[in-house]
Amino acid sequence: MAGEITNNKHLINAPAGSGKTTNIRTRLKSICLKEPKSKILCITYTNRAADELKKDLDSPNVTVSTIHSYINDLISPFYPLKEALDLYWEIFEEKIEARIKNEEKDEHVEQSNQHYIEKHGDLNVDFVRENLRELSYGETPFTSLYSGKLSHDDLIMFANKLIKKYPVLLRKISDKYNYIFIDEYQDTSAYILDIFYDAVVNKENVQLYLLGDRMQQIYRNYDGSFEEKLREFDTSQRLVVNHRSIGKIISILNNIYNDDSFKQDPSEKNKDIVPDISPKVIITSNVAEAVEHFQTSFPGILTLYLMNKEKYAEIGAKNLYSTYEKMEAYSFGRKYTPTDVLSDMSNDNPDALMKFLFLLNNIMVLYTKENYGMLISVCRKENKFFNSSLFQLKRHTDKKVLRDKFEAVKIVYERENCLIKDVIECLFEQSLISATVKNIYEESAEYQQVLNIEIAEIKNLAHYLSTPYISTQHGVKGESHQSVVFVAADNYSTPNVRMYSFFELWSKNNFSLPEFEDLFYSYSKIIMEVEAKLGMKTSELNAETHNKNETNKNLLAEYSNQVLNTYRGNKLFEALLKDDFTAYLAKSTVSNAKNIFKISKIEGILTAYKLFYVGCSRARKNLVIVVDETKINKFENEFKAKLISIGFEIQGFPMQEPPTV
Repeated sequence: MAGEITNNKHLINAPAGSGKTTNIRTRLKSICLKEPKSKILCITYTNRAADELKKDLDSPNVTVSTIHSYINDLISPFYPLKEALDLYWEIFEEKIEARIKNEEKDEHVEQSNQHYIEKHGDLNVDFVRENLRELSYGETPFTSLYSGKLSHDDLIMFANKLIKKYPVLLRKISDKYNYIFIDEYQDTSAYILDIFYDAVVNKENVQLYLLGDRMQQIYRNYDGSFEEKLREFDTSQRLVVNHRSIGKIISILNNIYNDDSFKQDPSEKNKDIVPDISPKVIITSNVAEAVEHFQTSFPGILTLYLMNKEKYAEIGAKNLYSTYEKMEAYSFGRKYTPTDVLSDMSNDNPDALMKFLFLLNNIMVLYTKENYGMLISVCRKENKFFNSSLFQLKRHTDKKVLRDKFEAVKIVYERENCLIKDVIECLFEQSLISATVKNIYEESAEYQQVLNIEIAEIKNLAHYLSTPYISTQHGVKGESHQSVVFVAADNYSTPNVRMYSFFELWSKNNFSLPEFEDLFYSYSKIIMEVEAKLGMKTSELNAETHNKNETNKNLLAEYSNQVLNTYRGNKLFEALLKDDFTAYLAKSTVSNAKNIFKISKIEGILTAYKLFYVGCSRARKNLVIVVDETKINKFENEFKAKLISIGFEIQGFPMQEPPTV
């Protein structure tokens, strides 16, 4: 019965350093040994995680896959069927019509439309419908509306709607597998959680396990809509031993989490280890000098920076950041942020163009260093991008041909003011990439501005990200380091991180992650209700839609009173939001209206809370937090008292006696 805790749905809390991957592998091996006929599915978030889970597992009964690969395999037999095509048009027809009309006269959309006409001869809704015979997964952040290539997000959304419409697909899950493991569930879309919940509910023959840590949920994949169903899961199992960090750091992590149900214990070998320096918070007016000081004192210390607009400008990649920040796929509240795609040089980068450009830079570095063996190996492996036939070297002349092609690319790649599109054109002219690969980027209206950026920005960014012992705060999940210096910083665009607002709230209030998330998810629902009734976002209100529209004013007043009643006595609401609602009810101006029913402030603080925890959790032995004193002067005493109470020492800078190891 729905709502009842059943034994086939399990939620296992696995905090940082708890050995989650090892635990999953141990469970998989145990099932294979004890139940050799059982079929197991293990879903994870990245290719790296999938490869890690597959190690030492050699059983035909175990399937390990990334989320998108599995979902694509599950629904791909439907791609050419009328039912799937009808659903596609039901979901996307309005968007297709709008893109064809291009009433906003977007020049990049116009270029994309013109390219379609040149290739196919015409462009209207009926023509697109007639030519669109089969759907596919495009493995990009943008759905190619005219060709039916689904983006990362739309694949997941489409699969959920398709399965709701044709639940026979659920049996392809529950009839095939006896055990299902979902790794990093906190980063998994509610659409996916919903699919697997429906597949196993009231099914005694299949066990569903979700493993992860809510505090490490720093991506926007999950919207909170699965919370009610999560309450049905058995939470009696959890991983409580932190195998990574020493006792002092684990004590700090427990205090940051501030919830006994998530408390960790150090391992026997780590619990009594003494750090080289006690965990410190450095309060200074010169953050850069303080960071450099610890980098010098602790060679190899991992420096965690927040990649914000200022940092990209400093690196020499300002235009890249500005362009990606404007893309709808990476806008506020979406699954990925510009930093997610501009700081990930791995094969898991969700952006097709940035993945290719980082790969290309790596290849050009290998060519410049004359590491031809590795270059050929990489290009053979990445045959989705590169013409693999060129790298099957059978004669000496084949090597010369290939070297000449790369020399031609190098000349363009190193040319002053060379644009990204010039390099891609050269790669195509040299037959190193196919027209299909070239078209992925050139046919996308969203990528046109990126193609007009200088290739030097890619080089600058790749060089920075390759610097030893420097990492972005959004890119540190799963890593650990002997020593860590965490640089506290804000970002008021995307990603939305309000670190100093978090510090102020945290200094003056005692709260836990579950308390904060309860407020965040319930308040988010109210905002969605209000904006649905308004027919717009509150940020879009103006004199016409507010001052002259009594219906809207009455609606906002009604909901404002409801919110104040709902959260009466909630310390977090009262500290963060109450004054805005009180001000609006006292004086219902457009300006005050725009300050209510918006999630950006609370979301930015919640993200900062999690990033602070995740950053601290990376340290195995030594941990330093560097704070700008000018940003805490209004609450400095409370801040110092809070940090001391959870286990840090407070120091100014310059320090009297620099630490040495």
